[in-house]
Amino acid sequence: MSKTSINLGRVFAVAGGLFVLLLLLFALSPGIAASQLRLPGTRGSLKLGADGSGSLNNIQNATLGFQKIFAINLPLRTDHRDQMSLAAHFTGLQIDYVDGVTEVDTRTLPPGGDPNARLGVLGSWRAHLNIMRKIVEENITSAMVFEDDTDWDIRIHSQMQDFARASRLLVQPLPGTSNQMLDPTYPEPGEAQGALDFDITKGTTTVPTTSPYGDIDRWDIFWLGHCGARFPSASDKNTPIGRAVILDDVTVPEKQHIDEQYGDKELIQQYPDHTRVVTRAHDNVCTLAYAISLPGARRVLYELGMHKMNGAYDIMLKEMCDGRNGRRIRTCLSVQPMLFQHHRPIAAKSSFSDIGKREGGYSATAFTRNIRWSTRVNFPSLIEGDTNYTDLFRDGEPRPDLHFV
Repeated sequence: MSKTSINLGRVFAVAGGLFVLLLLLFALSPGIAASQLRLPGTRGSLKLGADGSGSLNNIQNATLGFQKIFAINLPLRTDHRDQMSLAAHFTGLQIDYVDGVTEVDTRTLPPGGDPNARLGVLGSWRAHLNIMRKIVEENITSAMVFEDDTDWDIRIHSQMQDFARASRLLVQPLPGTSNQMLDPTYPEPGEAQGALDFDITKGTTTVPTTSPYGDIDRWDIFWLGHCGARFPSASDKNTPIGRAVILDDVTVPEKQHIDEQYGDKELIQQYPDHTRVVTRAHDNVCTLAYAISLPGARRVLYELGMHKMNGAYDIMLKEMCDGRNGRRIRTCLSVQPMLFQHHRPIAAKSSFSDIGKREGGYSATAFTRNIRWSTRVNFPSLIEGDTNYTDLFRDGEPRPDLHFV
């Protein structure tokens, strides 16, 4: 054999070895996220727009423009998971399930924690904190968190794009500035200042680069599913009071259909039909659906998991968002009416919640408050491919008797 052929053989052997080594390094590198390895357009991947991960187009992906969607589910509640999975399937969402918690060692409670609190309350607290810890451990930039009885409109992707247009007006600075905001009541309102409305089709702020909803370091929580909230006012003194307004939103029911639950009637009294309003979160209750940034998850894990415990998870989260009870105020936005809501199936009312007890009785009609084209209500149509969707809250009709509880 000639020296030339021997040298060529060695060259090919070395090149082949280097190629294999590079493949191994690529596959094992912790800096390469799993989503980057998927082909563009596949479920769960982040489809980058022309202006990066801040593009509104990303909200059309399977995680609504966040890195992950988590849902808390008690393994024994197979009914809740079945419904959640089917709803996600029909609306193009990809959900990672996290087991609910049925046992809490009271030694793990933060200072002030009540060892005699109901197990449902403690289990809910721990399940949400388990997600916060997972976000921190895995360095997840942002995530949606659902409780497993949460429902949403079939048009959730376009709704979330409108929410992103609104949230940008409240958390992003004006063009050419680093900290000058559209809302003149930022960072705190004066006594004589009133709330200004900002139309999402007219306001302009700096385009975000790290999230379609606003740069990750500019927000903590988007409280998108709740059981009631109110708009902040100048009398609250510690938070901006500007409002980003989504007008002529056909996904919002007319006023006679809106159920404010534990909130107030300011939305109904001050705004025309088919209006959705985004503001700083205030007096929110129920954590059935919220988005959280990585900085927000770090703060929640410390504040509610280590610093102190003085109530149920949603009450403590409200204290963080409102800056109450010795907790430092955080950047939380909310929306009225909510974009996500508890679904009430045809079932015994006692089966609705795993956290608190409910009275007896039976719900004879499946419904979801304030959600016009409820995904779960429309399962029969979606399964058959019928686009004549059920709308329980039709324009011009009286509020239906749905036996709300």
